[in-house]
Amino acid sequence: MHIALKYKESNIVEYVLYMWHIEELIRTFNFEIDEVKHNVISKFHLNSEAEEEMLRWYRGLINKMTEEGIREAGHLSELVEVMTEIQYLHHSLMTVYQEKSYQDLVAEAMKSIDALKSKSDGRQRTDIEVAMNGLFGVLLLKLKKRQVSEETQDAIKAISVMMATLAKHYNSMKQGTLSFPKVMDN
Repeated sequence: MHIALKYKESNIVEYVLYMWHIEELIRTFNFEIDEVKHNVISKFHLNSEAEEEMLRWYRGLINKMTEEGIREAGHLSELVEVMTEIQYLHHSLMTVYQEKSYQDLVAEAMKSIDALKSKSDGRQRTDIEVAMNGLFGVLLLKLKKRQVSEETQDAIKAISVMMATLAKHYNSMKQGTLSFPKVMDN
């Protein structure tokens, strides 16, 4: 939970990926707090106060996921909202602000994003959803200690750079410091 807060404050993309991972852990352990405690929390070797705090955090997430009806699939409403904000910022950077360096990163990542789209379940997804799902898929492969092909690593690298830049812009937006040079009309 402290890890989640650190990510939320420093890199919103890493925060969403981390929280998606936590959702999957909770599902893996069938929403059983004792299983989460035994298989996850105990690995941190916390003092009793910190362990109880972490247990409360996981219980809260279990309750929210149950209340929101996402026991089988889906994401917490808070994460859906963050993804909407990220998508909106992406769209704004591409169209309203026409931020050239970000547009260049997106252009570089689009081949990989389009390749991921072609492998998807046919459901209509935004470029940001596809990018995040790609990053999450590679994260899961690495956590399971599975081989990640060089081709996949190269594809994800361009997406990672784009999403890291988007995360920096997101932090600036949240801090009220997001600005771009004015384009001069001739």
